[in-house]
Amino acid sequence: VVAALGKRNKLFIATKVWTQDDLETKKKVLAQSLQELHMDKVDAMQFHVTMGPNMDWGVLNEFKAQGHCRYTGFTNSRVTSHADSQAILKRDKPDFIQIDYSLDDRDAEDGILPAAKDAGTAVLVNVPFGHGRLFKKTAGKPLPDMAKEIDCTSWAQFALKWLLGHPAITAVIPGTDKAQYMTDNLKAGIGRLPDAAMRKKMVEIFEAL
Repeated sequence: VVAALGKRNKLFIATKVWTQDDLETKKKVLAQSLQELHMDKVDAMQFHVTMGPNMDWGVLNEFKAQGHCRYTGFTNSRVTSHADSQAILKRDKPDFIQIDYSLDDRDAEDGILPAAKDAGTAVLVNVPFGHGRLFKKTAGKPLPDMAKEIDCTSWAQFALKWLLGHPAITAVIPGTDKAQYMTDNLKAGIGRLPDAAMRKKMVEIFEAL
């Protein structure tokens, strides 16, 4: 659809390759990704899941040097790998990382996010609703009055604006297959965002539900 509409330049395209694959498989998957996306270049190509602090970036660096991507990085959603992620950030200063982070999963705050900020690394956030746990906790609960101060009209926007208000966060990936949810999520990128004091208050409100 993107290719047919000629909208490639309007979008930021990110994908990933498994870290565990051997070199030839990685190269094959990288080429296959471009083919299946009907593109000759993506914006961010990432290693999926860190395998220790000494990852070999060779294949991604080559992919980038060939002009097939603008940025490289890695994705990681395991708390047990946070120390590895911080070591990689400090040593390699990748362009991008992708992490789990949400109102009910704040483990990344103490180490990874400060390390990413120090490294100048952009941060993509996945699972911003905690695999749906946020909606189970907020179901039937009215939005707090302070939501009006950040132009927020739904719990989804509340959660997304809390993320976007963090100075280390570059973008958030909500993920949905329903148009009405996508429209609602997009509204989180409009209007005011919370500052540090308000983000703290938002956590307190969420925890009290």
